[in-house]
Amino acid sequence: MFSEACKKVRESLYGIMGSSVISQQGPQQKVNFSNGTGFMAELDYIITAAHMVHVENNPNKPIHQLFEVIRAPEVGQKMETAIFVAEDKEKDIALLKIQNPRSRATVRISEIKLSRGENCGFLGFPLANVVFKENGARIFNLFERFQGAYISNYIESPMPSGSVKKLYEIDTLMYSGSSGCPGFTTEGEVVGIQVASIMQNNKDADKIERVAISLVVPSTEILEFLKVQKSQLIAINN
Repeated sequence: MFSEACKKVRESLYGIMGSSVISQQGPQQKVNFSNGTGFMAELDYIITAAHMVHVENNPNKPIHQLFEVIRAPEVGQKMETAIFVAEDKEKDIALLKIQNPRSRATVRISEIKLSRGENCGFLGFPLANVVFKENGARIFNLFERFQGAYISNYIESPMPSGSVKKLYEIDTLMYSGSSGCPGFTTEGEVVGIQVASIMQNNKDADKIERVAISLVVPSTEILEFLKVQKSQLIAINN
């Protein structure tokens, strides 16, 4: 059902690695890495989850010093450098930009709010990791994975700033590290990005566990954020 849509979406799909030197003693460095997925939209923006652009995936910590990205069809080739552009921490949306991208392939972002029961697919690089070799080189292990789900709910939550956070709940527990994976229709239109799984207390074991519900930022929120960024860009140029 989603095979053709996957072919379309992966043309603009990127694996993202953020890194920062958090301490150094002589030549020895302690580096923090975060990884996620994103996709390219207009103006060469790569859209991803805001929390993954921060050290330790923590929005209260600094933004990573370096971002390296690789497009899905080019995995295994040299990564490209991207810069941080903007974020909305409350809505968990961030933008990166490649200055001179090797590809300008984009996907269409849906302007329509989905209803309960609608089917969507997700594509990205969850479960990715960084491996260090003895010679100091690092390998960013990326494996492309598809996941399917149904929209189970649409929620609106008031935020401290006075804005409203809007999210889809989907009926599947997504892979760890799925942040930024785009969700899309069978036609290949992006309908949102994965950002989190719902957590709850396990009363029997007195532990926190993930439940089989994950959260997705709707495409309507992404479009609104892009609109703000374009308005600011126009104002700066004028």
